[in-house]
Amino acid sequence: MPTKFSTLKLSRSSLKLFQECPRCFWLDLHHKIKRPPGYPYTLSAAVDYLVKQEFDKYRRAGTLPPVLARHGLKAKLYPGPELSVWREVRKNGINYFDEDLNAMLYGAVDDVMQFDDGSMAVVDYKSSGSREIKIYDDYQKQMDIYTYLFDRNGFQTQPEAYFVFYQVDKSGGGFQNSLPFIEQLKSVKVDKSWVGDVFEQAVMVARRDTPPDLETPCEHCIYVQKVYRVAPFPASENSGQAASGNTAIPASKRKQASTLDEPTIIAE
Repeated sequence: MPTKFSTLKLSRSSLKLFQECPRCFWLDLHHKIKRPPGYPYTLSAAVDYLVKQEFDKYRRAGTLPPVLARHGLKAKLYPGPELSVWREVRKNGINYFDEDLNAMLYGAVDDVMQFDDGSMAVVDYKSSGSREIKIYDDYQKQMDIYTYLFDRNGFQTQPEAYFVFYQVDKSGGGFQNSLPFIEQLKSVKVDKSWVGDVFEQAVMVARRDTPPDLETPCEHCIYVQKVYRVAPFPASENSGQAASGNTAIPASKRKQASTLDEPTIIAE
């Protein structure tokens, strides 16, 4: 087995990428060829920060925030010091290390409720400007993975996880230097049964010397494949050649640039 990754760390988002496209997952791990990032959700990050501050006030008081309390949940916000680690991805969040795979799966949660029987339920904050709140498949899998991680850490877990949505209220007729939100609580049934198998499959692919076959290519795979098959490159203005001329990739490196089936695919 290849030993490039002796001990492997996979985040929840990397497992998501593996499910979407194993080839993109492999390219990211081995060659840092990443998909273009999405829009930066700076407003969502600000809402997330403020909600954590608000929930922490209720945590210190030993009560539930109104958005949770009005649903009659027999629980409290988890008071333990571990929460500060579970929330921090740079500290590996809530994680599970599989000794047989020599690999770790980790993710950072927003919050956790502890019920009267000691069981745990993950809470995630979401902000939205949409008219209708939707539980996307990615949201569901996010909760499945988090619940799996708590389960593997020996915690009793609830069959449900909870989203606290902050939906922008657009009924005010103007901005008026404030942005009001409508709070909504949505629960989902968690299914952690699939997580372990997918984690193992991702580890096996990560430790391959070559990328998976391009069976069902995504748009990013197609783009990368085309880019690395382009032979001529524009000459540099400082190279002594005419700016309109072309410089071919050296023959010794052309093969690597023409296929993504080679162990090393980046033409230096």
